[in-house]
Amino acid sequence: MSEKRFPILNPHNRIKSIPWDIIEAHREQAQKNHRQSLERLAERGGLTWDELVCVLADRPWFGTIKIEK
Repeated sequence: MSEKRFPILNPHNRIKSIPWDIIEAHREQAQKNHRQSLERLAERGGLTWDELVCVLADRPWFGTIKIEK
């Protein structure tokens, strides 16, 4: 049985999804940031990396964030 996965929007990255359990713990922040359930976000293709970082850090989403390499 395969584990449930949450998709990541980024066609140029090798990582296409994360385990659902990781984002489930931050369901409330995802709802606050995007006004949609995790299920609906997944149906629409998931989140971008910067959106995902904000959700996982329990931070508001205000637009693109700069991720240093």
